[in-house]
Amino acid sequence: MNKWQEIYKSKLTTAEEAAKTVLDGDKIFCGSGSCTPAGLLDVLFDRSEELRNVTFAGLIMLGPLYKILTPEHMRHIAFDNYYSTPLDRAAMRDGICTHTPFHFSDLPRIAGQYAGYKKIFTQVSPMDSDGCMSGGVSGNFTDVLDYIDELILEVNENQPRIHGQNFYHISNPRIRCVIENNTPIIDLPPEVPSEADRQIAEQIASYVDDGSTIQLGIGALPNAIGECLMDKNDLGCYTEMVPDAVMKLFEAGVITNEKKNYYRFMTNAFFAAGSAALYEWLDDNPMVYFAPVSINNDPYNVAKNDNMIAVNSTLEIDITGQCCSESFGPVQYTATGGQVDFTRGAYLSKGGKAFIATHSTAKDSTTGEIVSKIVPTLRTGATVTLTRTDVMYVATEFGVVNLKGKSLRERAKALISIAHPDFKGELRNYARQVKYFILPEHEVD
Repeated sequence: MNKWQEIYKSKLTTAEEAAKTVLDGDKIFCGSGSCTPAGLLDVLFDRSEELRNVTFAGLIMLGPLYKILTPEHMRHIAFDNYYSTPLDRAAMRDGICTHTPFHFSDLPRIAGQYAGYKKIFTQVSPMDSDGCMSGGVSGNFTDVLDYIDELILEVNENQPRIHGQNFYHISNPRIRCVIENNTPIIDLPPEVPSEADRQIAEQIASYVDDGSTIQLGIGALPNAIGECLMDKNDLGCYTEMVPDAVMKLFEAGVITNEKKNYYRFMTNAFFAAGSAALYEWLDDNPMVYFAPVSINNDPYNVAKNDNMIAVNSTLEIDITGQCCSESFGPVQYTATGGQVDFTRGAYLSKGGKAFIATHSTAKDSTTGEIVSKIVPTLRTGATVTLTRTDVMYVATEFGVVNLKGKSLRERAKALISIAHPDFKGELRNYARQVKYFILPEHEVD
């Protein structure tokens, strides 16, 4: 047994004992996604009625939230939902949890310096012989260690070991204790693209030159874009998250990272989400480099790669270009995430292009009606995630337009041209009402 193993053994305890370190008034930030420390949270939530005014926060929480998402538990353990999921959106709608707005790149300062979170619970991979534990597939908190007092780690032998600035060392005095909880890693099988997804993807792919560096997210549309990039050469990847599409492009020889300016030969990211095959591919893969979100999502780091292509989505966009990408009216649905970070980074990149990709229509979940996603004005109370001054390219299945340098009249005309034909009349009428369109020629598609 070497000295690192001895230190590990001295800090090893049970989930029950680790949960007892939480006191009234504590603020705990949790690892997210497939690094959610479910074992620790399960035990902590079981003793919630012993506690008062404890707050915990996290992104894309996959733990046993059902145990505390009730009004009566809010006084004991309140949930500050930094990025909601289908598991907790009803609680967000009903006010049982709350949300702190932030850009992903600003997470350490927001959570540590301003919100005052002093403890971290997160899941990690097993310790290696050098005393290092990887932050795994869902991002790490090495950039917030200066703000916190305690770090409690849940070691999972199934958690992939991801390279990069993504390791905690057992000797760190902030690591108060570790527990072991060898549960399966939650995976997300890729979504199958629709015909509209493929139409949008084909149009975006036509703007991607050989040698470009790409950012893709998760979902059917990014998967479709990945399929449409299979005939490209020497692409790089600098992204917030690694989905299955990136793995497939790498394995096909399309992503080589040879033309990147920043971290050449590496695929850069903050976290990953996808299939079990993706997690297996990431495990101990020296060609993938994870860094804390404040570094990875810094727009100026994104911009260091020439010909940066960023692709993000939105819930609705008005005819001046304002994007609401995270709420339905005042009801929080997801979060700002890294959309602004990568949109600004791609725009700052030499030869870069930032896309907002969206279907022209969607089904309203309340009424069942088909509605336009290009709208005269955003819904009352909607969050402006991406300002109209930031938006560059907008893509639907009906085309791609670039809003940079365009007046309000030109923006309205451009966005109406890629709206669904069933809603163009309504959009034109509004443009007339607000005097964007005065002359007949203003309305030509």
